[in-house]
Amino acid sequence: MVKGIRNRVFVLLAAIWILMGVASCEKPDNLPQLEIHVLDLAGRPVSSAYAALFISYDEWIMLDNPVQAWRKTGIDGKVLFTDLQEISYYIYIRSGDADNTLNEIRTTGSLSANQRRILTVHIQ
Repeated sequence: MVKGIRNRVFVLLAAIWILMGVASCEKPDNLPQLEIHVLDLAGRPVSSAYAALFISYDEWIMLDNPVQAWRKTGIDGKVLFTDLQEISYYIYIRSGDADNTLNEIRTTGSLSANQRRILTVHIQ
C-alpha cells in the first residue's frame, strides 16, 4: 500500500514539474510602459511634479478621467507609468504654476508591448 501511494505521489509531482516547465516556456507579453523625464526650460530635472495620462484631447483639456492615478516625479524628475494600452496618450505635467501645455503633450505614435518608451517633457 505504501508503495502504491509513493508511486501516485511520484506521478503527481512529475506531472506538476512538467506543467511548470511548459508554463515557463511561454513568456507572456509585457504591457507597454511610459517613462517621462520632466525638465524645466533650463534642462534641469523637476522633482515632485504631478503627471497624468489621458486617452483623448478633450479629457486632457478638462484634466478629466486619467487612465491611471496621478504620479509624482522623483528627485531625478522621472515618473513611470506601467501596464498601459498599445495606444497614443496625451500627457499633462504640472509643478506649481508651470505645466507642459505649450510643449510636448502627446506620445508620438502608439506604445508597444514589451517596450518602455522614454519621453522628455519640458514645463514652463
